[in-house]
Amino acid sequence: MNKAEQILLQAIQKSLWNRNITFSPDIDWDAVLQEAADQAVLGIVIGFAPTEIQKEWKGRASAEMAHFIRILHSQGQLYMLLRDNGIPMVILKGTAAAIYYPNPSQRSMGDIDFLVPSEHFEQARELLEQNGYTIKDDPRVPRHIHVDKEGIIYELHRFFSYEGIDLERFVNDGFRNIKYRSICGIDFPMLPKLANGLVLLGHVAQHLKSGVGLRQVIDWMMYVSCELNDSFWNDSFCIAAREVGLDTVAIVITRMCQVYLGLSEEIQWCKEADIDLCSELMDSLLSSGNFDRKRGRGAAVETVRSMIAREGLFRHLQTAGEYNWKAYHKHKWLKPLAWIYQIGRYAKQGFHAKRGTHLREDLARGKRRSNMINQLKIGKQ
Repeated sequence: MNKAEQILLQAIQKSLWNRNITFSPDIDWDAVLQEAADQAVLGIVIGFAPTEIQKEWKGRASAEMAHFIRILHSQGQLYMLLRDNGIPMVILKGTAAAIYYPNPSQRSMGDIDFLVPSEHFEQARELLEQNGYTIKDDPRVPRHIHVDKEGIIYELHRFFSYEGIDLERFVNDGFRNIKYRSICGIDFPMLPKLANGLVLLGHVAQHLKSGVGLRQVIDWMMYVSCELNDSFWNDSFCIAAREVGLDTVAIVITRMCQVYLGLSEEIQWCKEADIDLCSELMDSLLSSGNFDRKRGRGAAVETVRSMIAREGLFRHLQTAGEYNWKAYHKHKWLKPLAWIYQIGRYAKQGFHAKRGTHLREDLARGKRRSNMINQLKIGKQ
């Protein structure tokens, strides 16, 4: 962990928990804020940088705030449209995570992910098209369809679960007890606390395979702080998490948040976590950034190595080939050749990766990530 990363973690603790931390005058705040941007947590820490440094980053931070306001406004319009047409919906992640922050606007926003009951999916799709939303349906992505309106990106989910992490029973049950919250006077529906927590945890767990950053971890940490006390964990959450293979990762990530991000030590249910694994996980988060943005193209090599270790070589090649080969999407009879196509695709990518990164180092990191994920037992019951 370098100096900028250490200061970033301290600044996060000071911001979220009002910790009594004093920063020395010789800090390279440009490096710290760049780390924060790479981790999509700039809004949490920018206020601690000296005024002259803040000015240089003000445009980027202001753009994030403007996007947050646009997201709120657009999400409110979406909710009212569906509500007025009798279609239930819930927001996934996004504001359903930001609501737990001391200041929700500190949470960096991306797309608007939302889910409707399966029996309302086609009705919702048609309604959006009739009201100026552009639909892009990618057959390679069965979980959701891509929706665009006035530069805001939405994802209308058919289901939320990831491969190996089946949350549908809990998510579907959540529609029976939708909660309504408000940010800046704009209402939105979200899942009840058990289902919402599983969604936030599942999001972190899934992206551990391809590069998760501090933003997703902080989403989970703030949820734990607000909702997941020892009683709720012991009575309900751990049972559900164990059922879907997320209990170990919940324990390790939460303990990591206590050690490095200032989460209250009063929470006892995570204390059995392996501290060395917590340290390894934090190192992985800091080295990758939000969705692996710190490692760029070369990270693909590491990610592929990690996925092959988990899935097996042929299964991974076949699945990836079916996803990436456009000709197969039109001509299903090509399916037996998808694995061959993927070999060629990786050969080409590997050539570029060698030119831009140290391939051997990427492969070694991929092996370490795969071993770490195996220890976290994600999706294993």
